[in-house]
Amino acid sequence: MIYMDNAATTWPKPETVYRAADKFMREIGANPGRGGHKSASRAGEIIAETRKKLSGIFNINDPNRLVFTPNATYSINTALKGLLREGDHVVATFLEHNSTLRPLYKLFERGIKISIVACSPEGFIEPGLVKKEIKKNTKLVCLNHASNVLGTITPVKEIGSLVRERGPFFLVDAAQTAGLYPIDVEEMKIDLLAFPGHKSLLGPQGTGGLYVREGLDLESLVEGGTGSHSEYFEQPDKMPDKLESGTPNTSGIAGLGAGIDFILQEGMDKIRIHEL
Repeated sequence: MIYMDNAATTWPKPETVYRAADKFMREIGANPGRGGHKSASRAGEIIAETRKKLSGIFNINDPNRLVFTPNATYSINTALKGLLREGDHVVATFLEHNSTLRPLYKLFERGIKISIVACSPEGFIEPGLVKKEIKKNTKLVCLNHASNVLGTITPVKEIGSLVRERGPFFLVDAAQTAGLYPIDVEEMKIDLLAFPGHKSLLGPQGTGGLYVREGLDLESLVEGGTGSHSEYFEQPDKMPDKLESGTPNTSGIAGLGAGIDFILQEGMDKIRIHEL
């Protein structure tokens, strides 16, 4: 069989990804942060190591600003619903995936104002049109780095600069580019970066992440056990614990770490050229 649906999820994975996930399940298997024994400590180390690897790929200065999630959809929902309040204004585009448009529509029903920027006939987003839609009450500009339908690449760096100048926060959906195209959150002026682990980062399904810039405080989407400050009823305020409740997908994160190692070993440019 020739598999040609890598934009939905990459398959087959590098052999090292299978081995890393399987090794965790068979040899470690513990719940990270929920005990002081050796296996729990090793599980926590695996999560910390993968967090650092992802931070390196995206040039994130503080790995604790990167939160693990089940997928990019969850990441985008966390960003949108954790940031936006009634009366806020958002700028998005016609090229957004339903992982962005549906939560935005739900927020629209709750009093969020939305402007949608049209694309060119060729499927590209013009930065000037984004700038034109930014108003005094614009809280966020959100767009995808590449269209899952057309494959067109959005000029994120140029848009990021103009958004930073005007004041709103900038959310980028990197579902189609993370692991395949270079992403530098500092150079591109990205405040929030949502990505899946199971596409071009070559990890297992059920993995993803959200980068939240230092100084940007999101309300938690879910509260619960974090393995920290368990004596308090309140959700921990420190990152990444504030946005990471419940037992994480440690076997998947172990596989994701191996996927990143493969990308670093082979080279992102080489992989992209092969895919194209």
